[in-house]
Amino acid sequence: MGTMAAPEPPAASHWGAFVALPENRSALAAVRSLANRGRLRANPLLLHGPPGTGKSHLLNELLKKFASREPVVTARRLAAGDVARTEAPFADRDLTHGDLLILEDVQLLPARNADAFCELLDRRLARKHATVLTANVGPAALRHMPRRFTSRLASGLVVQLEPLGPASRRLLLAHLAKSRKLRLTDDALDWLATQSGGGGVRPLVGLLENLAPGPVPLDPTAVRRMLLAAGRVPAGRTDVNRVVKHVAAAYGISQKELLGASRLRRILLPRQVAMLLAREVCGLSLPRLGAAFGRDHTTILHACRKVEAEAIHDASLASRLRQLRAELL
Repeated sequence: MGTMAAPEPPAASHWGAFVALPENRSALAAVRSLANRGRLRANPLLLHGPPGTGKSHLLNELLKKFASREPVVTARRLAAGDVARTEAPFADRDLTHGDLLILEDVQLLPARNADAFCELLDRRLARKHATVLTANVGPAALRHMPRRFTSRLASGLVVQLEPLGPASRRLLLAHLAKSRKLRLTDDALDWLATQSGGGGVRPLVGLLENLAPGPVPLDPTAVRRMLLAAGRVPAGRTDVNRVVKHVAAAYGISQKELLGASRLRRILLPRQVAMLLAREVCGLSLPRLGAAFGRDHTTILHACRKVEAEAIHDASLASRLRQLRAELL
C-alpha cells in the first residue's frame, strides 16, 4: 500500500510574506499597529529574540508597508554597530527627524556609545518619531550597557520573539513547501520539523532548498535521501535499538519493559519518549517505527504528539528530551 499524500495543511495566517505563528504573534501585532498608525503607542519598540526567529523578516514587511503610505514618510534601517561609528549620531538630521528609524542588533553597541544613543532616542521621542530596535536579548540581559541606556529601551514596548516549537515549525514548513510547489507527505513534514534544532526559521528554509519536486509527494525516505546527498543529514546517525537502549537506561527501566505492554506511567512515558526520539533521529516512516516497537503506526504518531504537547508545559520533560537528543544525535 503506497504512502498517502498529506492532507491540505491549514492555511497559515500571514502579513505579506511574514507568517504569523504563536511565537511571533505579539511582535507582529506591535509592528502591524505601527504600520497602520504610522507611529508607536509606546516608543521605542524593542524586538528581541535569538537569531532566526524572524525579526529582520518582520521588519522587511514593515518597510514595505511604510513605503506605500500616503503621504510619503521617511524611513531608515541601519545596523546599530554602523551608527556607533558615527561620532555624534544625534546630530545627524536624517537620524533624528526621520519618521521611522530601525536600529538592528543593539546588543553589539559598545558601552562607550551609550550616551550618544540615549541622546538620539530622547530627541526622536521628543518629536514623536517611531524608533524600532532589535536585539538577541531583552534590556535586562544587556549587562554591558549602563542602566540609563537599558532603562530607555525598557520604557517603551519590549516584545520577545520565541524560538519556534514543533507545531509551528511544521506549519511553517507546510507553508514554505506549498509556496515552492513541493509536495510532501504528512510523515515527511513531521520528520522535517524535527530536523532543525534551535527553533530558527533559516534552517527550515535551508532544508527545503535541498529538496526537488517530483511527480509524487516526497515521503521521509525520499526527503532523507535528498538531504543526505546534499550533506544536510549525517548518514547512519543511530538506529531504533540504540534509542531504546539509551532511553531505557536514562529512565532506569529495562529494554524489555520499555518494549512490553505495561501501561504504568513509569513505563509508558519512557516508551513514548523513545518513540518520539526514534522518529526524530532515525528518519524512518511511521509504519517502520511501528514494526520496530511492535505497534501500529497510529500508536507511534499518538505517542509523539502526546510527548510534544506535554513538553510544552512540563519543563522537566522538555529538559530531559533536550539532553537525550544531544546524546543521541
